[in-house]
Amino acid sequence: MSVQDIAKLSKLLLEFLTRFSCCFARPAGRTLLLIYTRGLLSDVQRKNAEAIALDQNVAPRTLQRFLESIVWDEQMLRDRCQQIVATEHAHPDAVGCIDETGTAKSGHETAGVKRQYNGNRGKIENCVNNVALAYSAPGFDCLLDARLYLPEEWANDSARRKKRTCRTMSSSRRNLKSRWI
Repeated sequence: MSVQDIAKLSKLLLEFLTRFSCCFARPAGRTLLLIYTRGLLSDVQRKNAEAIALDQNVAPRTLQRFLESIVWDEQMLRDRCQQIVATEHAHPDAVGCIDETGTAKSGHETAGVKRQYNGNRGKIENCVNNVALAYSAPGFDCLLDARLYLPEEWANDSARRKKRTCRTMSSSRRNLKSRWI
């Protein structure tokens, strides 16, 4: 979308994102969410924080800080999104889609990285895997949730998880052969 297209949708986008304002502790987070979302919708070639910030006339470090450390309630935001989908996009022909996606990694420090099967590339390699839940209805698709798959070596090593800021699994998940966070 061009900057002009986004400007035309500005009021609707602001109204939509206002529904998530309860998820942010401070007004700055809400403002940066709007800027970041505009950037994701824009025709900027690279969708990273620096490119989006420069396109949206914001200091790159400000947007990077938003993604790294501004306090917002991820679970509340996810729950709010799911509530909106359930109330406004319910459809008798809708389906839930669960899919795994792998991302190749070269190091060993990224949370969940291990030599394992990467379905995106069809081979065993050093990667991380995520499992996503999506909702699909005629004319509407939405990602509802995603979780990082933790190989057993990561799931059983609390110090390693803490070092990489992995959330602790609930006790009900500890008995599963496969580990998810």
